[in-house]
This record gives sequence, structure tokens and C-alpha cells, in this order.
Amino acid sequence: MMPRDRIVRLEREIRVLSRSAAVGRPAVPLNDVVDALGDRALLVFISHRERLVGVSVVGGRVRSHNFGEARTVARHVRSLSSAAPRLDRLLRPAGDRPLVVVPSPELARMPWAALPSARGRAVSVAPSVSCWFRADTRPLALTDRLWVAGPSVPRACREVEALRAVHGGRICSTVDEVLREMVDADVVHFTADAVRQDELSSYLQLGDGPLHGHDLDGLPRVPSVVVLSAGESGLAPILLRRGARVVVGRVRPMPDDRVGELVVHLHANLAQPAQALADAQARHGDLGFVCMGSG
Repeated sequence: MMPRDRIVRLEREIRVLSRSAAVGRPAVPLNDVVDALGDRALLVFISHRERLVGVSVVGGRVRSHNFGEARTVARHVRSLSSAAPRLDRLLRPAGDRPLVVVPSPELARMPWAALPSARGRAVSVAPSVSCWFRADTRPLALTDRLWVAGPSVPRACREVEALRAVHGGRICSTVDEVLREMVDADVVHFTADAVRQDELSSYLQLGDGPLHGHDLDGLPRVPSVVVLSAGESGLAPILLRRGARVVVGRVRPMPDDRVGELVVHLHANLAQPAQALADAQARHGDLGFVCMGSG
């Protein structure tokens, strides 16, 4: 048990760091976060007075870290190919444990697998501590699978047909079909062009038109796992808020030539989504994917 004065001080931090996207939903108590982490490490990054500040929760110990100017970190993220070793220091407080990361805006589009110490390492990314905590309490269901091919991704039909041949399930291509079938699916895989706008207006381009964030936000139930294999959609926050446990998607554009092999590996090992993605990107190269929610 941590000393009382430390709990009070750190819970003050956690009330900020674990703010929920849902209005009126309370923050998660710090001790509950520590218990839920188990052997994982939590790294929360916030911008404060133009500095990037980190809070780490590792083995029940909570510490704060100063990572320097936030705008410098943001510049390094944009020039990732040359700056990855410098950004790798952000992960040092976690040691070699599996990671849960809550990024600041400067780090929101960081492909964590590109950092040397994250190679082959399970990393789950969440918009807030409370979002991760809620996702972590949800069961991981993998039985019923739905595959969705968009019209403007050349590999789409080939990719979803290959995945269905191994895992079964159904293939859809229109908005109405997808919305109807998603309610009963455990896993949904989209290979469709994405257009990132604000959260509700972002969309995936399907055969008969766009599937918007507001369409997904109106579903009575969303799948446990959603994989978005083409483009940067910006739809993960909605899916996690509506009840998904895991959303795998891209945070930056990358070449598509190895994605087919990567998603085959991912789906074959989906019982541990974050580790499966880490292993797939270690094998096939960093392709800009992250595991969002609790993998």
C-alpha cells in the first residue's frame, strides 16, 4: 500500500490524466489502475506549459518525468526516420514491460513499433487512462468474424477472401450490410480507404458510399475487435467508447505491399492482439499500425 500523502497527490494527477470522453463518467481511482496493470507499465504523456511531462506507473510505483520541450518532441515525431533513437528515451521509465501508452497530442500519431525498444513488444495505446481501463474489463471475443472490402483498395478483395478462407465468417461491401452485420460480429476487418476528419465525420469508403463515424456511434453494439488495414481513419475513439476492446489501425501512411502478410499473422494470433501486432511488425517491418484500447 502506498503512503496516504502520495496517493492524494497522485490521484490529483490521475483525475486529469484519466479524464473520460463520456460526460459525467468518473475518473478511475489510482489504486484500481495499478491493480489492473499487473505486469504492464503505464506511460501517460501530457503537455504542460510547453513541456512534455510523463507519468509512469510501473510495478505499483508512480513517478513523474520531464521530457523537455513539447514542440521538439513533435518535430521528432514528424521526422521519425532520423529521430527514433531520441524518441526511444520516452519508453525508458517502463523498463522492458508490456506497455500501455496514453499519448499527448504531440505523440498521437506516433507508430510506437518504430522505436528500437518497442520492437516486438506489446504496446496498447488509449486516448485516456479511463478509456484503457474500461476496455481492459471487456471480454475478448473472437468467434464471429466479418470481412469488409472497399472498392478503391486494389488488394481489398484478395485480402478479405484469404482471411475468410482461414477464419470463416462473412464478407460485406456496402454500408447497410456492414451496419446490420456488425451488431452480431466479434471481429470486423476493414480493407477500405479512410478519410480522417473530425471524429463523427471521418469515414471509410465502401461500395455504396461512406461509412461515417456517426453511423458507428449509433450502433447498439460494436465488435470486440476492429482492424482497419488501409489508411488513417480516426475512428478508434468512437469504437472504443461504444464498447470495442481493441482497434488496430494506422497512424501514418505507409507502403501497402506487406500489409497482406502482416494481417494474416495478426489474425492468426488475435488472442493476444497487442503482442500479435508487435510480432507481425517485427517480422514484416513497421507499417504504421498501433493497437488501441487494451490488447
